[in-house]
Amino acid sequence: MNSLLSQLLITLAQKEAAEKELHAMVESLEILVASLISSLGREKIAEVIGSVDVALEEMRERTDIARRSDIDLLSNNIARITAVAKRR
Repeated sequence: MNSLLSQLLITLAQKEAAEKELHAMVESLEILVASLISSLGREKIAEVIGSVDVALEEMRERTDIARRSDIDLLSNNIARITAVAKRR
């Protein structure tokens, strides 16, 4: 029983470490993308954002209702990242 509990705790710790690593990677990518978009001119920023909006709308049209919440989550995250570029 102790061995099983120990193994479960080890597995849980490994998953938590992997989750932290993934979170750090996502945060790093968000910063990188925001920086890249911010370095563009206003017209190019609008073009990129427009292209992303079109792609998201196409995804919404092709996706069943159950997955639309995933697309909405993506859309909100993209809007948050691109909002930084729009302010500059």
